[in-house]
Amino acid sequence: MSRRKPVDSQRPQNDRQLLYAALVLGSLVVVVTCGTGTLPSAQPSAPPPQDPVSVPTSVSEASTSPPEAPAPEVSVAAVEEPAPDPAPEAAKGPLGRFQAALRELKDGKRKRSIRVTWLGDSHTAADFWTDAVRQRLNAEAAPGGPGFVYLGLDPYRHSGFSISRDGDWQHIPGAPSTSSKTADGVFGIGGVRTSFGSGDAKLTLTPRSGTLKGTARWTLYFRMPDGKTRFRVKLGDKSKTVKAKHVGQIERSLLEGSASESLVIEPGSGRPELFGAVLEGSGPGVVLDTLGINGARVATALAWEEGAFVELLKQREPDLVILAYGTNEAGANYAVEKYRPQFESLMKRVRRAAPETSCALFGPTDWVKNEERVMAIDQLERSVATSLGCAYFSVFDAMGGKGSITRWAKQSPPLAAPDHIHLTPKGYQKLGDATADFLLGR
Repeated sequence: MSRRKPVDSQRPQNDRQLLYAALVLGSLVVVVTCGTGTLPSAQPSAPPPQDPVSVPTSVSEASTSPPEAPAPEVSVAAVEEPAPDPAPEAAKGPLGRFQAALRELKDGKRKRSIRVTWLGDSHTAADFWTDAVRQRLNAEAAPGGPGFVYLGLDPYRHSGFSISRDGDWQHIPGAPSTSSKTADGVFGIGGVRTSFGSGDAKLTLTPRSGTLKGTARWTLYFRMPDGKTRFRVKLGDKSKTVKAKHVGQIERSLLEGSASESLVIEPGSGRPELFGAVLEGSGPGVVLDTLGINGARVATALAWEEGAFVELLKQREPDLVILAYGTNEAGANYAVEKYRPQFESLMKRVRRAAPETSCALFGPTDWVKNEERVMAIDQLERSVATSLGCAYFSVFDAMGGKGSITRWAKQSPPLAAPDHIHLTPKGYQKLGDATADFLLGR
């Protein structure tokens, strides 16, 4: 049994922590092997399959899928949503719909929040790069909420929350970056499901000031193995016991309260499975979901059960989906062209969930040790993005091309981490500003 004190999940406390926050708090270990020793249950990641993984569906979905790829139903709790907005005005380019929606939100013509779904590897997972973009988009329109948050992972940070984790927790897959199917493969959109590992396990999520407008609307995703399993949630002075309505299927529990109230999750009985939570405000704004896994490749997401991924992404109604992979592919020995069908397969799943969404691929950072592969993957992703009708952001070019990671590491303060793969928080801030300019068409 272990017990941890509350930790500020956003702000390093001194210069040394500032330099290494991207490696420790964000679990940003060397990418080729990251995710293989940071948690007690972690196991070495299996190599990516030669072909995109396709697994049978085992959960259901609330609405009918396109006839070419039907899936069973997923049971979800009913929720009252704002009336749908009309389609954004016609706009040119792969990011046109997203940019038009942002203008409408800024002009007060849009009632629903703009949602950005960002899947990626350790560069994404630490929520420095993503939060830099989140803050720029919020400033452009309004903050819509911190978005998706993993439950019970350690180490883990999210810029929108102060997170306190007590007791023991367990997660599946043991090595979340694996590209092989694990258990039944049902991991929602986050790629991980967690459960209480001890009777004193507790998770407290406190939203940071200014992250949303209006009241706080929480959505918890869970699955119960039987009708006797329970867990408890508290929001401010309100509490409830959550139980299954549809045993063995992913459901959601909804709570609403003040933006300053903490959400507390505690065990009840049995072994509930938790698939993450989402926090949004009642007022429309921009919501960016950070869905990063240390060590992930694009094949990692293909190992997740497709039906659950598609249905939960459909519920998020994303206006923009970003696939930010490439660094771990650069560290592997497979032929670069092998990754083309994997990107295509993952984007096909995205299109099943959100046919009209804008999309973008973000390439790898510079990495001197594997620079030739970085450049090859950069060109591959550019080609794939064009063929899929998506935008492409070359992180390699944005950093300055060949040798840029070394130049960034020599800056004062450093912009790149000592491993010459990842960036420091200040480096991710700089990259985030360039990324936001790209998304905004500037």
